[in-house]
Amino acid sequence: MFTAMYLLCAMFTLVLSGIGLYRLRMAPTLALALIMPTLLALVYDNLVIALGSLLGEGSLLITLNWVRFMLHALVLPPMLVGMLLLARGADVRWAHHSIALISTLILAAATFALGLRGEVLLLELAPSYRNDLLLYSHAHPSGPPVGAIMTLLGAMIYGGAIALRARWPWIALAALYTLSVVAVPNPWLANALVNTGEVLLLAALIRATYHFAAAPCPAPVAVVA
Repeated sequence: MFTAMYLLCAMFTLVLSGIGLYRLRMAPTLALALIMPTLLALVYDNLVIALGSLLGEGSLLITLNWVRFMLHALVLPPMLVGMLLLARGADVRWAHHSIALISTLILAAATFALGLRGEVLLLELAPSYRNDLLLYSHAHPSGPPVGAIMTLLGAMIYGGAIALRARWPWIALAALYTLSVVAVPNPWLANALVNTGEVLLLAALIRATYHFAAAPCPAPVAVVA
């Protein structure tokens, strides 16, 4: 059951990635460029988890999972800046102030630091089995990853502001759903539901770039896209 859930998440994120990359090529915006790394990393994340039981224990799966955790630390901070740009595109007044940008950069730096510490520097991997899943995860987990929680709280703030200003609630609702399922008592089910929430959040963000991502990409990014 869990393998099927992660495979479905991988398929949906792969489709979203195709849409996002096409959009980035045809109408490149900085917000989309900052969101895309998280979307691509989510494709990888879901695939590694879904294929773990097929690959089996060993150095290959350890390496694949280590990269999965490293990506968590690297891709989430830029997405916070992308969400601020979406709030600006939605004409959220406070998002245009320099203090909003400074606060977002501080939040992104804190998210990166906490993610690097928890997901990379202090990472001790151990095999975990549940039903049809096999993955390497934290040997001594201490609750949900702080960096990811901070990112979801950021999505609530920026998405909530967009909902109030532009009557477009989907970012905030997806973030609220993802935060709420963290509390599911069964940790394996909670993790799977969190991944579905991440898919919904990224779908909302990609869709939001069609409405609110007015700031163009810098020239080098647009050329690469």
